[in-house]
Amino acid sequence: MENSFSANPEYNVPSSEGAALYNEHVEKWKELIRRKEEFLRILQLLVEFDERTGRHLKYEDGETHYLRRAVCTADPSRTRILIRDLGSYMYSVVCETRNTSALAVIAYIHEDGIRVERDKCDPDHPTQSITCVTDLFEKATEAFDTADLSTFARDLMDERAK
Repeated sequence: MENSFSANPEYNVPSSEGAALYNEHVEKWKELIRRKEEFLRILQLLVEFDERTGRHLKYEDGETHYLRRAVCTADPSRTRILIRDLGSYMYSVVCETRNTSALAVIAYIHEDGIRVERDKCDPDHPTQSITCVTDLFEKATEAFDTADLSTFARDLMDERAK
């Protein structure tokens, strides 16, 4: 594992200036610390929907679907879920899972349709009782240390910051 701040050359400088730039960037991201099982269940439902509708066959990078499947079936204790609020119930998500023989890292934009519907519906509507990514972001995330993230995960975070 690299000891630098990131594989992105802008941050990959051994100076306090590089560290400050990277820390400012990272502060916009939060790590899901609790309720990972609920997030992975949401991801699993999205993967299953993509399979039922054939949507996964239209992905620009076809392997993305299978990496998402690997992440949603992974052990939550070996999975890191990083979320950045983009506004309007849109989230940039980076997931990293590791085991003794593999590392899988994915990134995607999550549109929280459940929360959008919830805001439109009456308080007794069934969507009010469904856990959504916004709930998890608001109640189960914290600031985090990127030191033990893979270079791939940091690169994906950097790409999504632009």
